[in-house]
Amino acid sequence: MSLIKLDKKSYEFNLNQIAIKAGGFEKLICVFKDNAYGHGAKILAPIAKACGVKFIAVKSEKEAFELKNFFENILILSHRPHGDENACFIYALNDSSLITRFKKHTRIHLKIDTNMHRNGVCLEDLDFVLKELKKHPLKLEGAFTHFARADEMDASFFIQRKKFQRAKELLQKQSDLKFIFHSFNSPALFRVAKLPDDELCRVGLAQFGYTNENLKKVLSLYAHRLSSRMLKNSQSVGYGGAYTAENDLKIATYDLGYADGLLRFNGKGELRLANGKAILGKMSMDSFSCEDLGEEICVFDDAELWARFFDTIVYEILVKLHPNIPRIVI
Repeated sequence: MSLIKLDKKSYEFNLNQIAIKAGGFEKLICVFKDNAYGHGAKILAPIAKACGVKFIAVKSEKEAFELKNFFENILILSHRPHGDENACFIYALNDSSLITRFKKHTRIHLKIDTNMHRNGVCLEDLDFVLKELKKHPLKLEGAFTHFARADEMDASFFIQRKKFQRAKELLQKQSDLKFIFHSFNSPALFRVAKLPDDELCRVGLAQFGYTNENLKKVLSLYAHRLSSRMLKNSQSVGYGGAYTAENDLKIATYDLGYADGLLRFNGKGELRLANGKAILGKMSMDSFSCEDLGEEICVFDDAELWARFFDTIVYEILVKLHPNIPRIVI
């Protein structure tokens, strides 16, 4: 059976390095959405808690309920209000038209649109939104934004920071409460010398060893041999015979395919495994073929390699890994 191995020491190392950079674990909101970016939220949660993480963000209420026993604060980022929100959680308010759909006195963080034009309220609408929050009382505890290009060296990052600073000032004028503010994501954190004193940082992929070269990869994907055979000169393997042997070659089929969340390799080009060996022919739904490399092989221990081959981003490679693939901590 295919297998995901999670390196505990690497994960702990990353969290500690990020906490040092941010100014302490109390400054972190670790993002565990989409099964902790495919790594396995429930298996990593106790490790994060033991390190000192107290605040996380997730996609949905379902994810929040799965992790509620591990963390003091959980922010739900992509919630559609239904009127029965749970007092244990904090909910993102992504659109002012949804205010009256929330259960009264629900804890919320207000999303500010600072130029990404995806979710959130614009600065010019902030006064109106605050008035609406008084009419339909919700417990406003914080505000946040998201940088569209924090990993690109252009001016947009600074423009968004300036807009969010203005939003923070407007909010503080409206209340004596101490709000929780957060705008920095993983790329933004490593772009600046110091995190603002009045902000927390939402750390996503950096936890798992990406976005900064000094961090360590946590996840390795393994496959196990289903069968082996001698592929003779001029024989082909798999659908469409996309690979034809030029010499006799001992090959094997391994138990991982596109149904397990891998992007489908169509046999064109050279998609390589962690040891540099190439996948031979087209990937099948539940398997792929390559040179016989033994009972267990590492498919990848750095998703960057597969992301480059498929002209996509690391996020897509990782989050697609099927939750049914067993995950173990090593």
